[in-house]
Amino acid sequence: MFDVTSLGEVLIDFTPVDSTGDNIARFEQNPGGAPANVLAALSRWDKKTAFIGKVGNDQFGNFLKETLESCSINIKGVVSTDDASTTLAFVHLDERGDRTFSFVRNPGADMLLSASEVNYAIVEKSKIFHFGSISMTDELASVATIKAAMIAKANGKIVSFDPNLRIPLWNNLEHAKEKILIGLTFADVLKISEEELEFITGTNDLARGSQQIFLQYGVRIILVTLAEKGCFVRKGDIAVSVPGFPADVVDTTGAGDAFLGGFLYQLLERDCQIDRLNEDNLKSMARFANAVGALVTTRKGAILSMPSLSDVEAFIMKASSESNHEKYRPLFHYSPPSGWLNDPNGLVYYEGEYHLFYQYYPHKNEWGPMHWGHAVSKDLVNWDHFPIAIAPDHNGMIFSGSAVVDWNDTSGFFGGNAGLVAVFTHSDTYPNTIYEKGAYVIDGKTITERPRQRQSLAYSTDKGRTWTMYEGNPVLVETELIDFRDPKVFWNAATNRWVLVLAADDHVRIYTSPNLKEWTFASEFGAQMGSHAGVWECPDLFELPVDGECENKKWVLIVSIGDNTEFSEGSRTQYFIGQFDGVTFTSDLEPEEVLWMDYGRDNYAGVSWSDVREEDGRRILIGWMSNWKYANHTPTTGWRSAMTIPRSLSLTKTSEGIRLISEPVEELTGLRGQPATNLSGTVLSGDRLLDGLSGNAYEIEVEFEWSDVGEFGLKVCQSDREETVIGFEADSGFLYIDRTRSGESSFHELFPCKHGAKVETDGKQLKLRIFIDQCSVEVFANDGRVVLTDLIFPDSSSNGVALYSKGGDVLLNSFIYYPLNAI
Repeated sequence: MFDVTSLGEVLIDFTPVDSTGDNIARFEQNPGGAPANVLAALSRWDKKTAFIGKVGNDQFGNFLKETLESCSINIKGVVSTDDASTTLAFVHLDERGDRTFSFVRNPGADMLLSASEVNYAIVEKSKIFHFGSISMTDELASVATIKAAMIAKANGKIVSFDPNLRIPLWNNLEHAKEKILIGLTFADVLKISEEELEFITGTNDLARGSQQIFLQYGVRIILVTLAEKGCFVRKGDIAVSVPGFPADVVDTTGAGDAFLGGFLYQLLERDCQIDRLNEDNLKSMARFANAVGALVTTRKGAILSMPSLSDVEAFIMKASSESNHEKYRPLFHYSPPSGWLNDPNGLVYYEGEYHLFYQYYPHKNEWGPMHWGHAVSKDLVNWDHFPIAIAPDHNGMIFSGSAVVDWNDTSGFFGGNAGLVAVFTHSDTYPNTIYEKGAYVIDGKTITERPRQRQSLAYSTDKGRTWTMYEGNPVLVETELIDFRDPKVFWNAATNRWVLVLAADDHVRIYTSPNLKEWTFASEFGAQMGSHAGVWECPDLFELPVDGECENKKWVLIVSIGDNTEFSEGSRTQYFIGQFDGVTFTSDLEPEEVLWMDYGRDNYAGVSWSDVREEDGRRILIGWMSNWKYANHTPTTGWRSAMTIPRSLSLTKTSEGIRLISEPVEELTGLRGQPATNLSGTVLSGDRLLDGLSGNAYEIEVEFEWSDVGEFGLKVCQSDREETVIGFEADSGFLYIDRTRSGESSFHELFPCKHGAKVETDGKQLKLRIFIDQCSVEVFANDGRVVLTDLIFPDSSSNGVALYSKGGDVLLNSFIYYPLNAI
C-alpha cells in the first residue's frame, strides 16, 4: 500500500547559479517536475510514495530515476523511451526569486506516456492519487492521466489535482482550460494559484472564485496559494485565510509543490478523513504547509531541497518566537512553538538546567501521536525551545513519564559517570487483537484493537540534548490492564532502590528496581480511596516537612483524575497525605475524603522536578493549564495549550488537618515592572474602575480586611462586553472565579461557569496573589492555601481592572499592581 502515487512529468530544472561578465547566465541541473516534487516532500517525511511517468533513455533520464530512488520513491511505474529525450526546463529568476520558464520539450519523453504503459495497480494500492495538467498537454499522455484519475476515483481514493498552468506548453489557452476543467471533475483536493483561479473562474475574489469551483465541481478542499501571504482554504462553507511565514527567498522553484506535499502529509496524518476536518484542523494543516513552502524558497532546486520534519519544526519555532501577536498566546507561561501540548513530563534538574519535557504533537493543534517536546530553563521563568526529544518508534507513541539523574550509573548506560534516564509509557495496540469490551474512538477514528501500554527507557549522555532508546524496551509490562501508564521514578536512599509509581486503571501501583531496567512489584494503593470520578493518571510521590520542621515529615501522593461526562468539573488533581516505607504508601485520610490541589478548572497532570539541588530545598511543580473537557477545542490557532506557572509546594497544619500549599516560585518576581498602582489603605465602597491600567499580563497583590460586607473582589480583563470576576462571599467564605462573561466560550457549553472553594480567613482578612496572562487567571489565596487556575479567552481590548464591594465597605490593607514582562 502506498500513501501517495503521482503521475506526470519528472524533468531537469536548469537553475541559474551566476553569470559571466557578459551577463551570460550559467546553470546547474536539478531534478524536478511538480508531481515528483510533491512525492519528494512526502518521502522525506517517511510516507510511502510511487511515481508513474516516462523519461528518455538518456543520461538525464537515468539521473532522474536514480534521484527518485535515492529519495525512497518507488519507480516501478517509470518507463524509458528512445523516441524522445527527457524534458528540460530552464528556470529564470528575477531579483525576488520568482520564476519564468523555457522548455526543451518537442516532444519530451513525458508527453509520450500511453495508457497501455501505466501500471494502474499502483493507483489502486494508494490512499491518494495526485496529478497535474502538464501531463494533459499532449493527447497520448492525457488519455493515460485521465484514465488513472478515473480508476482512483472509482476505487474510493483521494484525488489531488494541481492545474500548474505553464502557458508555453499549451497550443492555446482554450485547450489548457478544457483540460484543467476535466481535472477538476476528479479532484477532492485542489491546489491552485491566484492566477489560475482567475483563469478558471474569471474572478480574483478568493471567496467567490473558490465557492464557484466548490459548487460547480464539488471539490472538497480548495487551496489557493498566495506566495508569501500564505494561503486561502475552502472546505464547503468553511473558508479561511492562513498567513504565511517570512523567508529569505533564494528560489521559489518547487515551493507550491512542497506546500501541497505538506498539506497532503497532514491529511494522511488524519487518516484522509476530509469530512471530519473542522476550521481549526484546516488552519493547522495549512499553517504547516505554508511553513514547508516558505522553507523551500530559502534553498535552490526542488526535489533535493525538501526539508525534514525537524527542519520544518525548527522553522515554525523560530517564526513563532519572532512573533508575539498570536491571539491568546501567553506572555510568561510556557507554550509550544506550534502544535499541541499537554502533560508535563520528565521534569529534571541537571547541571544548572531545569528540563521541561511535555506531551507534544508538532503537526497539528489537537491531540495526536505523542512525542516528548523539550524546553530548558536556568531560572524556571525563561525557556528555550529545543528539538523533539523522543519520538514514536516501533514500540508506539511516547506517553507521559519522568526523568532522573542516574548519579551512580546504576543503569550501566554511562560508563561509570552520571547521566539522564527517561522512564515513559510506550503506547500502541496489541497486534491482531480485538478489544473485547467494544470499540472506542480516538481523533474521530473508530479503533477496535486493544490498547497496549508498556513502560520503556531512553537515556542521554549530553545533558538531555539527544536521547537513545534502550534496546531492551519495554522494561515493565502488564497485560491485564488497559490503563497502565505515566511512571514517576525517584531514588529512595532509605532502601537503596529506585521507586516507580504509576497509574493503573483506578489505583496506583508501586515498583522497585536496583537499576531502572528490572522492576519488582511492591504494592498498590487507592482502589477504595479518594475520588474516582475519572481514570487515574500522572501520579507523583514525594516527602515534605510540615511547616518547615525537618523532624516532622509526611509523604504526598498526587493523582490526576481524567474527565468524566457525569461531572461538570472535568479533569482535575487530588492528593493524599501519609507515610511511605519504601514499599507501601499509607494514607492518613479517611477513604471517602478528597483533597484537591487546585479548585479551578485548568490545572491538570502536574508533576514535580526531580534532582533539584538539596540546598534549594523546594519541591517545584508545574501543571498543564487546560481541561480534557474542552482541551481539543480551545480557540487558538497553530498552537494549543500552555503550562501553569511553576509552583513551590509545602505542607502546613490547619484546623482541618495537614494540607498542601502551592505558591508561585520566587523567580517570577524578576518579571515585574514598576508598580503601576498602589492603593494600600484605601476604603472601597461599590465599584471602582482603576483608571490608567491597561494590559493583559500582570500580577496583583492585595489584602482585604472587613467587618461587615456581603461580597467583594476584582474584575479583570474587563470591557463593556467582557469581564472575569474574582469574588469572595464574606458570610460563607467562598472564593470563586466567574468566567461566564470572560470572552470567547462557545467552543464548549460547560466552559462559561462560576466555581471556587471555601477559604479559612483569620480575623476577617483575605490575602490574594493574582496572575493574569492573556488567556489565564491564577489566584493564590492566603499564601497558597487555596488555589484557582482558569483559562479565559477575552478580546485583547478587554484589559481593564476594577475593584468592587457589595453590602458594605472593605479596606485594602495593601494593593499593588505589577505589569509583567514577556519571557
